[in-house]
Amino acid sequence: MTDEERSHPLRSRPPRSTEFDIDDQDADTSHKVFGLGIETAESRQPAYGQGVVVSLLTAGAVLILAIIAVGNDVEGDPPVFKNASTLYWIVAAVVMALAAGGAQFAERSATLAAESVGQSRVRTTMATAWTVPLVSVFASIVLVATFHNQLMLLVGPLLAFIGTAGALLSRDLLDEVDEQSSRVASTIHTVVVHGIAFFAYSAVYLNKLDTWLAAPLVGVITFLLMLETLERAGVQPQRRVFFAALVAWVLLQSMMALNWWPSYGWAGGAVLLAVFYIVSGLVLVYCEHGSVQRRDYTEFGAVGGIAILLLAIFG
Repeated sequence: MTDEERSHPLRSRPPRSTEFDIDDQDADTSHKVFGLGIETAESRQPAYGQGVVVSLLTAGAVLILAIIAVGNDVEGDPPVFKNASTLYWIVAAVVMALAAGGAQFAERSATLAAESVGQSRVRTTMATAWTVPLVSVFASIVLVATFHNQLMLLVGPLLAFIGTAGALLSRDLLDEVDEQSSRVASTIHTVVVHGIAFFAYSAVYLNKLDTWLAAPLVGVITFLLMLETLERAGVQPQRRVFFAALVAWVLLQSMMALNWWPSYGWAGGAVLLAVFYIVSGLVLVYCEHGSVQRRDYTEFGAVGGIAILLLAIFG
């Protein structure tokens, strides 16, 4: 298998043939949205619109929660519970459930729209479109409750919107068959998942929660993000759950060790992100290609290891 073949996920590997007519090229590019390579965009526009609407509604709900939680920099231990009432957490639970359900509904609509124009999606009989939006909303809600200041009136809703919209957009791009779309989709998907992972891990670590609560939270966050990450590899449900649980266990153990680290900043979230980058990257490569090459160990192990070392020294 060549490096070029290894660079494309199984879910959206481009066709080998590169011969095409100039008129066909013009026809294809005339229906691409935002320059990201989504074909037949006109026919699928309602599905894209639903994803944007879900993202905006989610951001609006988080803004309401931020308004409820905003205070005068009230100190507490942990701060996440200091300025957030029981009503706040009840509304937060409802918002997370609606965000997850709305994202899955938008994904279902996109699937039907794709099939209506003859572009069937690869099915793995496992619905995972809700996972990243749920984690992104969780991260934004916890960060809002942690800082409860006016800056979070902007940051909280923005994080929820980017996490939801970015996840849904990258899933659409993963179903395109041309090489450009495949590469863009992989990049967006990776950036969104790892970005949300950082904020979610940081939201837990910043509060220095007891290990019995912090470690399981990190494990659940990792499990959900891995279910979505392995979507790119077209992994069947049983194997996907197994590998997701395996990575979640590694991050859970990492959080248990990290809770003894005398640091109270964002460095803890960055360390967890580096561990997630290493383990999830190697697992994804293995699921996509059936093996892990030396260059894969170098890419993920060296980059992640150097990041952890620098954080340990300066964090």
